[in-house]
Amino acid sequence: MSTLPTTERVGRAWRAHRDGNNSEAIRLFEEVIGANPENVDAHYGLGLAHKADGNNSASIAAFQKALNFAQQALHAVQTTSHIEGHHGANDLDSNDDDRFMMLTRMLKQRLEDVGGDGS
Repeated sequence: MSTLPTTERVGRAWRAHRDGNNSEAIRLFEEVIGANPENVDAHYGLGLAHKADGNNSASIAAFQKALNFAQQALHAVQTTSHIEGHHGANDLDSNDDDRFMMLTRMLKQRLEDVGGDGS
């Protein structure tokens, strides 16, 4: 297991995927997930790498996990925002809600693209 920070390990996995080395990307994303099972970015990247490799069932599983974690994170951010006195759909003091709303939409689309349930 690498001793590099998680963000750097995720970056290396994304680089491998962009370079078309999906088997290496899958290995690296899985390494990150092994150390941090709820890493939304690693699950999303894993789904893309599996999709590029033609493995739709593995892609669906990874995208679904990423979607579940993104929705949980969005709910947590919105709950915290509400507790802190922010009301409405968007907390302008934070970009976390925007990030997880965007990820949720993207992941639903990716699931539909590979034949999964994007609801």
